[in-house]
Amino acid sequence: MRTSSLLLATVLGGTSAVYSQAFDSCPQQAFLIQDADAQLYNIELSTGFYRNAAPLGWTDMELNALAFSTHDQYLYAHNHKLNSIVRIDRHYGVEVMASTADVNFVAGDVALNENAYYLYRSGGDSDGLFRIALDPAASDYLQTSQVVSGKVLDLAIYDFAFHPFNGLAYSVDKNGVLWSIDVQTGTAVSQGNIGINAYFGGAYFDVDGKLYVASNNDGYIYQVDTNALSPSAQLFSYGPSSNNNDGARCAQAPVVPGQQANSDFGNAPDSYGTSFANNGARHGESELFLGAEISYEPDAFSWSGSERNDNNDGVSFINNVTPYQYTYFQVTASGDGELNIWGDWNQDGVFDDSEHIIADKSINAGTSLLHFKAPKETLTGQTWIRVRLSSPDKVGPTGGVSDGEVEDYLVDVDAMNTLSSYYPASNRYATLAFEDNWPLQGDYDMNDVVIKYRLKTVSVDDGLTAVRIQGEVVAMGASYHNGFAFRIPGLPSNLVDEALTVLTINGVPQLGSPLEAGRLDATAIIAEDLHDYVTNGESCKYYRTEDDCSSGIQMTFQLDIAVLPGLKADDIDAFPFDPFLFGSEGHPRSYVFGEAPGRRFEIHLKDKAPTEAFQANFFGRGDDASDPGRDEYFVNANGMPWALNIPYDWEHPVEYMDIKFAYPKFHEHVTSGGSAERDWYKSQRAITRNLYKNR
Repeated sequence: MRTSSLLLATVLGGTSAVYSQAFDSCPQQAFLIQDADAQLYNIELSTGFYRNAAPLGWTDMELNALAFSTHDQYLYAHNHKLNSIVRIDRHYGVEVMASTADVNFVAGDVALNENAYYLYRSGGDSDGLFRIALDPAASDYLQTSQVVSGKVLDLAIYDFAFHPFNGLAYSVDKNGVLWSIDVQTGTAVSQGNIGINAYFGGAYFDVDGKLYVASNNDGYIYQVDTNALSPSAQLFSYGPSSNNNDGARCAQAPVVPGQQANSDFGNAPDSYGTSFANNGARHGESELFLGAEISYEPDAFSWSGSERNDNNDGVSFINNVTPYQYTYFQVTASGDGELNIWGDWNQDGVFDDSEHIIADKSINAGTSLLHFKAPKETLTGQTWIRVRLSSPDKVGPTGGVSDGEVEDYLVDVDAMNTLSSYYPASNRYATLAFEDNWPLQGDYDMNDVVIKYRLKTVSVDDGLTAVRIQGEVVAMGASYHNGFAFRIPGLPSNLVDEALTVLTINGVPQLGSPLEAGRLDATAIIAEDLHDYVTNGESCKYYRTEDDCSSGIQMTFQLDIAVLPGLKADDIDAFPFDPFLFGSEGHPRSYVFGEAPGRRFEIHLKDKAPTEAFQANFFGRGDDASDPGRDEYFVNANGMPWALNIPYDWEHPVEYMDIKFAYPKFHEHVTSGGSAERDWYKSQRAITRNLYKNR
């Protein structure tokens, strides 16, 4: 054994030991040192996002064996130039503490069950595992003692970290072998091979006993469950590469997304690797994203029957996916980056390596036209496609990336000889907005019922075979109880195959037929009362119309109508068909009815005639100026409607905000008969402070 002790009492970096301050108790961020003249970074393990913690030129020391002490909340490192250990405070002042053995240590950490710093280098008799006491009350304070020589403990490791509970240090050598090291005895036990060969210069633990090791060559960060019987490496995130990484973090803190930067997640089912707990695809906040904007979230939102994501706007599919045919699509990016796309062609809920359809495609800022060909074996129906844009290349379908965006799309896969038509597009939504106080004008905030929806028709060999209606209720800003339905003019009820027609709400197929009996045209009831599916939330008067009254989408729906032979797509009405509200049974409305009108009450889009269930003498009451003789329905004397169809993913006004104060060009558009201000509904034409935001 050799010992040495010398208190140098030298301060570098401009911070005196007298004024040094410890880090906050157990910080969640990790720390990383790189380069010969040391640069210190904060790194977010969840995404690989990193940034300078200290300014450039912070110190000219060559530091390694970085460690975090839970005993005093300081960082420690070994200075190769002075053969000393240094202490780093929360302001990144560097204090030289004591000289060490003449060894260029490459690995180190501070134990959790004792206040001691352990350092290691493989090699000869003078190398090995060393201990330095950090407890000022200890008799051997700041003395360096050799635990075992480098000949006896000879491991090709470049960093290690202490487990949060069991007192052992863990490391992965360059051949992928996971070692547990008993620093008291200087012995190591192999825990098996994790399956990755690399120089792992950074090692970190979290409070759950998960080990994170960073590869010097490419910066990949792997997660290893040291509690597993056969530990294996899972690619966790894409961090910074360097030839001399060394890392440290508080092992008693969890690894969570969004520590230093916001995170973006996908929204496919979690079998694809979507949530953070399942190592889901995720990106740190940056100026690189898909489409016009990006939203950030603390974790992935679970999929509940609709693929909607407010900012899934980066990819537009021009035609449907068909096996062994080209699918063309447009990708819009905010900047230059690498594009990767996967498609679940066998619909097994996993993106396999063989399903990587676009790999490391360099695209420029703006819109690019691209294509892919699905394999012959692709199953028809619906499946998921994952799109990732990032600066790093060679990313996978899961794991964290420091920049860019991930977007997941539920797409249709058509059989051969199939033609599909969509409204407004295969991966976009239109909006229905109702003022449900008809025939009274009300506050005209047009948010009493707001529904985002998409329509699709399917034809095989020119014969209409199916109609799909899918969407979600995004706002309900009124107390009236409303049902919601779709009529498809031109599709006779007797040409609907009710046995194969299915309504799904929140991913759950509904019992019974949604087709309403006694109607000439097929009329499908989506909900008898929308209040059965949404709740306002605590202290909220309405559902998603008031500031600070936000929730995730509570009701999604998909209606698949099977059509019997005998029709072409051109035989039915053009999109958007005929969506409408009706009164829920037993619930009163305004004074103009005198009683609860129930199903006899309807609100349709402007100039859409009601169904046979409507009570005709309701026209002309209150502010209604309908004239059935002239095919004018559901408008007031100024031509203003009670229902709007907007071919856009529209942002509705906040509660009690007249639409004219949210969208100033709306009235001009309506009074011109629709010829002027046709883009009145777009967000750039709005007064955004008067719009509801999903806070």
